[in-house]
Amino acid sequence: MISKLFKPMYYLGIKHTEKRWFDVYIPMLLALLVSIIIFSLPKPIALMGKGSLISLVNGILQILSGFYIASMAAVATFQKEGMDKYMDGVPPKLGGEPLTRRNFLAYLFGYLAFMSILMYFVGGFIQLSVSNISFWMIDVHRSVKFILLAIYLFVVCNILTTTVLGMHFLIDKIHRSEAKFIEPIDKND
Repeated sequence: MISKLFKPMYYLGIKHTEKRWFDVYIPMLLALLVSIIIFSLPKPIALMGKGSLISLVNGILQILSGFYIASMAAVATFQKEGMDKYMDGVPPKLGGEPLTRRNFLAYLFGYLAFMSILMYFVGGFIQLSVSNISFWMIDVHRSVKFILLAIYLFVVCNILTTTVLGMHFLIDKIHRSEAKFIEPIDKND
C-alpha cells in the first residue's frame, strides 16, 4: 500500500549521470544563491504570510500541478515511434533496468505532480500557522533560519530544474526524427 502511495518518488531512484545535475547540483546552487541574496538584502523579504515568498510559490505550484498531471497523461497516450524504445546513449536505469522514453517521462511528471502537491500543502500549512511559527522563530539563530530557507528553496528549485528537464524532452526529444538507414537504389534494376 505504501509503495503505491509513494510510487511517484521512484523517480529519485532513477540513475543517470546527467540527472544528478537537475536533481541535486543545480537546485542546491540556486537555493544557496537565492538564500544568500534574501538574507543580504537591506530590507527583508517576507517569507511567510500575505504577499510572501511562500505565498508566491504556492500560487505557482497550484498552476504547475495541473500542468504536470496533464503532461503525464499526454506522455502516456502520445503515439510516436521511439517513445517505447530505450533512450539514446546510456539510458537512465531504475532498479538496474533501462527505461524507455515513455517510462522516464511518466516517472518524471509523476514525481513533479506529487512534489508540487506536497509542497503546496506544506506551504499552505506554513501560511495557516504563520503566527505560531513566527512566535517560535523569534529566538532562533539567523543561521537556522538560513538553513530552513535553503532547504525549502532547494525543493522548490528541484521542482523548477526538473520541470526544465521535462520541458526539454517535450519540446525537443519527443519530436526529433530518428536517423534511419535508407537502402541505396540500385540503378541497374
